[in-house]
Amino acid sequence: MAAVPRAEAQDVRIGVRSGPTFGFLNDNAVPFTSNDPEINANPRLDLHAGAYVVVPVTDHVSIQPELVYVRKGGHFSRPRSESYAVERYRLSYLQGELLGQRDVPIPGPVSFRAVAGFSIDVALSGTLRRNLRAAELDFEEQVALMETAPPRRWDLGVLLGVGFGYPVGTASRAALELRYNRGLRPVFGDAGRSEDTPPDGFEEVFPLTGPALRHDMITASLSYTLPLDSLF
Repeated sequence: MAAVPRAEAQDVRIGVRSGPTFGFLNDNAVPFTSNDPEINANPRLDLHAGAYVVVPVTDHVSIQPELVYVRKGGHFSRPRSESYAVERYRLSYLQGELLGQRDVPIPGPVSFRAVAGFSIDVALSGTLRRNLRAAELDFEEQVALMETAPPRRWDLGVLLGVGFGYPVGTASRAALELRYNRGLRPVFGDAGRSEDTPPDGFEEVFPLTGPALRHDMITASLSYTLPLDSLF
């Protein structure tokens, strides 16, 4: 009977997760902050969805590779007495993650786990929307970044997170997870971002910040996990 829990703990499990993404383009070492006091930098709310495999190593430690489609980016604005400029970045990635998972026993049916690891992103698409408003001007443009000022094809990051799970049925589990993913490379290369000329008299408005931007991202996910052998 003592061998039964260990045998169950070694079962490979698969799962899916999805939820909102809070993305931020950061030019500062401090997460979710900006170096420029004249710029209002705000997160972008978007979505992510993906699948993962949980491979147990011990009763409480697992390896968890994941593949996630994620949309992130950021919003910048600069209010002035005679004008108001806005840039909205939306970038899509296919993200692979390699995580170590540690289950922390707690009383009751609720489970707690912590994860940490690395992520690698492949850029899929990117869009920039710009607005400039002044007394006699209402300028707007949309830029396809992959064509005019493509982001770096690859991005690397580190990831930390926690999750609370609850059993569903006899073998499945639902969980609520919160993760922080910090990018390690500038999103845009040496060429910087698109600097299309706005209307006459506003040549120095865009871009609002420099090219040294990296991704900060928080994801809140609802996940569902079940044993692999339950599918067969």
